[in-house]
Amino acid sequence: MRRQGAAAAAATARGKMDPRRQCTCEKSSADTGDVSAGDRITTLPLELRARIASLLPHWQEVVRLSVLSRAWRHIHHHTPAVKIDLCNFYIGEAPPMFGIVEPSILSVRVALGRRAQDASASRVDTLMLTYHVDDDRRLRRHADRIIALTDARSIRIRAPYREDPELQAWTVDLPPAAHHLEVVGSDSELEDVTPNLLAPAIAGSSAAALRKLNLESVLIREWPAHLPSLRYLSLAGVTIEAPFAPGAWCPLLEKLNISCAKVEHVRVDIRLPFLRFMNLDDLDVSPDGDSERPPFGEITIDAPELLRLAVNCDWPEFTADYKSFTLRAPRLRRLFWRNQFAEHVVINVGRAGSVKKGAIELRTIHRRDLKDYQEQMMRMLEGLLPDLPQENIADVSKPFITLEECNDSDDDDEDDKYEKLTCDIKALIRFKRKNIKALMSRGI
Repeated sequence: MRRQGAAAAAATARGKMDPRRQCTCEKSSADTGDVSAGDRITTLPLELRARIASLLPHWQEVVRLSVLSRAWRHIHHHTPAVKIDLCNFYIGEAPPMFGIVEPSILSVRVALGRRAQDASASRVDTLMLTYHVDDDRRLRRHADRIIALTDARSIRIRAPYREDPELQAWTVDLPPAAHHLEVVGSDSELEDVTPNLLAPAIAGSSAAALRKLNLESVLIREWPAHLPSLRYLSLAGVTIEAPFAPGAWCPLLEKLNISCAKVEHVRVDIRLPFLRFMNLDDLDVSPDGDSERPPFGEITIDAPELLRLAVNCDWPEFTADYKSFTLRAPRLRRLFWRNQFAEHVVINVGRAGSVKKGAIELRTIHRRDLKDYQEQMMRMLEGLLPDLPQENIADVSKPFITLEECNDSDDDDEDDKYEKLTCDIKALIRFKRKNIKALMSRGI
């Protein structure tokens, strides 16, 4: 009995002295995080922690979180967004020195490859990749491999602005999961910068399945060969040298947004049978971007399913007048037109009163007199009120048209003063609908 008691006492003593037993407790504490010390993020669900980690500026920083504890070991396999800036691997402003830089980029590729092979990893929703497209071909191959490994649903490529780069043709190979591609040239903070990045060719296994395309601050010399599934197209700050006829390469387009863009062809031919929404903001149609020339552009829009059209010109002084604007949209419900002048306007909205809401606002600038804008407004109203005789439209619409003097500055400088002509389409259509019988009885 004494021997058994002594053995038990010795075992107890060894347990107190054995550091390996204490290590088990320490490891357990490290695995779960020390909540008492203020670490409450570790106790959150994995999905929420992954979203928080995605807020870090770069994916390499997310990878470094894996050393915190077992709970964070594979956090970089679950972040919904992957942000990689290959410019951060450069030394100063010089071109990439691949003897030093390339191993660091390869380590990123290895980490992405392990995530791709992990069956329990989450799918990447968004890849945000920044790099100079005109750099060494090896760097572009790294970028292509990163795009393939992430297999993201949304791919956003940024190419920082460079002075006088070589315009090089390049291609984005879309991985199977990709449905959204965004390419941005110069930084959005730079103003009045001519795009010096060519829009990419689009290839890859999911090019035919691409549904959304955003191009910003790029030079478009060629359109994609065919994007049969594209539903949304946004063009911002682009210069378009290619003929603009989107129906030839994205026939199923439903939404088209164009802003601060230049088209250097005389004709803009938009014939899209499924288009439902379109915004044209500061679309300059002029040869070589010369807005001081006489009216140049001939805009044609044939969209039988179009519901909403907004044409806006914030800077009429720097946007060329249109030679003609022709619209056929029998299902149009909303029309907003602001400041854009066209010498000849033809609007066909099918039956009278189909447009329920909207406004026409035209302001005088140095190139045009007020009577020119009054004539344009009457031509537009003729299309919106096809059941009324043309000679009576001015009388019917007069109560709903306002003319006011405005000033862009606080002083009395005559150069800053202008006249603004506005028509409330909603009120006009409502009045006409309620008083159609009286108007007809009066021969109007």
